[in-house]
Amino acid sequence: MNSKSDIIAPLFKPEGNCEGDNSCSPLVSLRLDRRVHINSKNFEAHEHRLLLGYILNQSPEWVFMHLPTLILSEDQNHKLDELVSRRLNGEPIAKILGYKEFYGRRFFTNAYTLDPRPDSETLIEAVLKYFLTDKPHQILDLGLGTGCLLFTLLAELPHAYGVGVDYSWDALMVAKKNQEHLNLTNRSSLLQSNWAAALQGSFDIIVSNPPYIATSEQLDASTLHDPNLALFSGKTGMEAYAQILPQLSPLLKPGGKVFLEIGKGQELCVENIAMAASLKSESTFTDLSGTVRVLCYSANNA
Repeated sequence: MNSKSDIIAPLFKPEGNCEGDNSCSPLVSLRLDRRVHINSKNFEAHEHRLLLGYILNQSPEWVFMHLPTLILSEDQNHKLDELVSRRLNGEPIAKILGYKEFYGRRFFTNAYTLDPRPDSETLIEAVLKYFLTDKPHQILDLGLGTGCLLFTLLAELPHAYGVGVDYSWDALMVAKKNQEHLNLTNRSSLLQSNWAAALQGSFDIIVSNPPYIATSEQLDASTLHDPNLALFSGKTGMEAYAQILPQLSPLLKPGGKVFLEIGKGQELCVENIAMAASLKSESTFTDLSGTVRVLCYSANNA
């Protein structure tokens, strides 16, 4: 049986009738460059299918079913080579494709936004444990990015309305694209602001996945394709929490909840900031690896 890294590329054949045309190459079976095997931990079979699907405008599932008989044109083969080279050089697959799946939906992403990550689905599950789907909840997302948190919650809570805030105009343009793609323009507003500084009103649900990485921390090459603004938060990784949490109590409706994504081992530091900001700890939620990933708070006077 072939190993997971033993990736076979599709057959290559120029389009059209090759008879009498010296520019046509014979039908050949191509194995991806040997670098794939050397760097197999960075390039897996499912990523190969994603790249093929991107080139062919087909789903990865379609590619999987048709892989043994796929035929690429010369132009398509060159495009595949280019995409494979980018991936082997450490560029994340989401940045190459321009999208990432999150909670069963596709979100556009680019160099100005943090790619949606599976860990963040923990926050969605946490919110849905507290709030019923048949109520007109008001949701605030601070640090909107692609909008994967806010727009997923709006899709799961069909009577809710949301406000998404981001400091980066470029990130807001990506979020707007996702807002339109998911048909949520009538149920959400986007605002450029430094966290909640420009906000008025009150909310049932406040969510945030702020930057929480210390500037001194070394990251792998793929993570560095995300914008620094979405990754780093001062010397300790706590600067964003220190700015956000004191702004939240006045924005919470009675019974409202705050849901924060945090980095590994940061719960005690964030807890201290929250306590000083008159927020009361409600619960914690772990991701699939067992790491505490989301903290839930209410207003201390609730």
